[in-house]
Order: sequence, then structure tokens, then C-alpha cells
Amino acid sequence: MQGGDRSLDLVRIDYLDGDHHGSGVHHVIAHEARSVSLFGGRRVVTVVHADTLTYGAEAAGDEVRKTKSRSKKATGADALEVLADSMAAFTGKPPFVLIFVAEHFDRRKRAWKVLSALGGVVDVAPMTVATLQAYLVGEAAAFAIRVDELAGQRIWDRLGGTDAARLRQTADRLILDAGPRGALTVAMIEASVPMDRDAASWAITDAIAEEDVTRAITVLHLLLDHVTPTEHAGEIIRILGFFTSQYAAMAQVASGWARGMGDDEIAHGLGMHPFRLKNIARQLRTMRAGRLEQALGALDAADQVLKSTAIGDRKVATTRWMEQLVIALARGTSLRLRPAPKLLGAL
Repeated sequence: MQGGDRSLDLVRIDYLDGDHHGSGVHHVIAHEARSVSLFGGRRVVTVVHADTLTYGAEAAGDEVRKTKSRSKKATGADALEVLADSMAAFTGKPPFVLIFVAEHFDRRKRAWKVLSALGGVVDVAPMTVATLQAYLVGEAAAFAIRVDELAGQRIWDRLGGTDAARLRQTADRLILDAGPRGALTVAMIEASVPMDRDAASWAITDAIAEEDVTRAITVLHLLLDHVTPTEHAGEIIRILGFFTSQYAAMAQVASGWARGMGDDEIAHGLGMHPFRLKNIARQLRTMRAGRLEQALGALDAADQVLKSTAIGDRKVATTRWMEQLVIALARGTSLRLRPAPKLLGAL
């Protein structure tokens, strides 16, 4: 940090993970924030995955939520709420900075309302292919590294458009691998960035939810083009299984909404991870009326044909049927099963 801000030498930065299902995570955050550095510098405590945190009465469990006459004193027993109350009452310069980082935060929750009232809220635009490419070019410019114009798209495709932190970390590693006055090429990315099949499957369903047929088919072929001929049939069945599981979960979530259940209650009842439920709910909310029923019908038809022994050349036929399934899901149409044409000269 030569020539930098000398006061930063007195800052201690700690990272905590809010994605913790134990009951003591709020106490850990409060303890880390209140602990004073040996050298008297300010502490910066960053809590990642803060969208999974509960707060106050929300953290007390179902039994407390059912008790409407809960006292204010009992609510304040939550460690994070006590810390927030102390910050609100602090008149001087606090000896710590508390940063919460969340990808998806429900602004209706008490946690959002209280924490946003205590400090500033910064909305960060989601990572896109264009912003990833701009990041690559900007970071590489300092080292005179040439960046292929399709580099951002290829990283995005291979990682399935996953979270921004992972995309950025991968971009930083590739720039480091290219070295000063080097080149970051598509071939280099394909050789060093493994295909994340689960993330790519999510990318297909995201594209289907947006009715982007071209994008969905492109990612489908990225998945199928990176498997060996012997792995092809298994990959087709894996993708079909992912789609079936995804749309069955959508039906369960839609059923829960129809019964007046909230997302947290649905996740708890189904034993579904909150992150998966949020993604499913996001896709479901953009889906047109009637599309879910059509999708389930198309998946049932695809299951019959893709597992049939009379399908012909399995690699070609299963690929074509999977393409037709993706188109049917994106357009909200049925998957029509047609009998195989008779061979010329057959009796």
C-alpha cells in the first residue's frame, strides 16, 4: 500500500457468513462488531449472504411468531437487534463499520426496514454479459492484455451466468493467467474454465422463463457439445430430470401461494433451500397464466419419447427432441408426439 492512505493500516476487516443455520450467528456478528482491535483501529465487519439472516421476532421461530402479545423487551433479546438499537443511540463516531451484503433482500421484512434506517443502502446493478466484458477490458488494460470480444460471453456461458462474485473471480484469474502483454482468448477460457452443468441448466430455465428461445437453445448445445458420445444419453436424461424437478417444484410453490403461504413457510414445509426457492419463485412470477400446466404436459411427453427404445439414432434423435422440448417450454406449446415414418420398401 505504498503511497496509500496510512489510516487504512489501522483498519481490521472481518468477513462473516450470514448463511448459517445455527442460532448463534447474530451473537457472532454483534461480538465481532463490538470487539476492539488491539491497536485501537476501526473494525470493518462485512456479513455476506445477509439475505438469509432473520431479525428480531423473525428469528425467534414459529412458536414466537404465533404469539401476537410478545413484549418489546423480549423482542430486544435478539443480539443483532440489540446491536442495531445501540448503533441508533450512538452519538459519537462508532468504533466499527458494519456492512451487510445481500443478493436478494425482501424489503417487506423487518430486517430490511431496521438496517436500512440505520445506514445507507447501495443498490448494485446485476452482472450482465456486457458488464462482465467491460470489467475484463478495464482490468486488462492496465497490463496491456488483449481481450477477445467474446470472452465475457464465453465465461458467462461456461459458468451458467452464476453470481457476480464467481464471475469476477474467474475473470481476475484469467487476467492473471494471461500475464502482461498477453491475450485472453476464447480458447484459453474453454481450456481453463470448466463447464458448470448445474448452473447452465439454471441458465436454460431462466432463458425459458424470459421466452428467449435462442439463448435457451445456445446454452443447451453448450452442455451437449462438452460431453463424450458415451456420456450424451446420460446428459440428456440429467437435463430432463432437472427440468422435471424444476417445474414440479414450481407447481408446489404455486400451490403454496394459492393457500396463502409465504415463501419462508413454503421452503420450510418442502425442505427446500431458500436460495432455490427464490430462483423458482422468480421464474414463476414471470410465467404467463396456463404456462405451468402446458410445461408439465410437455415434460411428461418428453419423458416418454426420450426413454423410448424405438427412437432411432439416439444421439441425433434425443438432441432434436430436447431442442423441441426447450422450444415448447419457452413458447408455452405442447410437445407433439408423431409416429416414426415408415421405411421405404418396408412390408
